[in-house]
Amino acid sequence: MTFDRAREKAMRYCSFQERCQLDLTNRFRAWNVEEKNWDKILDYLIDENFLNEKRYVEAFVRGKFKIKKWGINKIKMGLITKRVFNESQFNKVFEAEIEEEEYLKTITELVKKKNYLINEPDDFMKRDKLYRYMLSKGYESDLVVKELNKL
Repeated sequence: MTFDRAREKAMRYCSFQERCQLDLTNRFRAWNVEEKNWDKILDYLIDENFLNEKRYVEAFVRGKFKIKKWGINKIKMGLITKRVFNESQFNKVFEAEIEEEEYLKTITELVKKKNYLINEPDDFMKRDKLYRYMLSKGYESDLVVKELNKL
């Protein structure tokens, strides 16, 4: 694929939703763009504000929490996987996008909902399943235990 064609496709790809550099490099591979052009295209997209890491992190945090109900640990791991994790930037974004009260309320809702769905006669096993489910969603162990103690 030519440089100009790849750049135009990348601009459209970034216009659709927020993307990170890893998303684009994967897309370049799929489009068979020559590797020597990757950096030029990425630099162009950053200069023209099609690609913005801060915006991407904000959208990722907001979307994964509000839509998928992920906890802080799973969101961090998602950003690490995308190679855009920066501890100080993440903490600022997380505090700005998600209120602590909303975070705790989400934990409560998820525990209640999953508690209702688990069909386990043994209370100890049911509590264990709830605990493991909440950890898999990325919530902190101490907050999960506090919520489970309320049941």
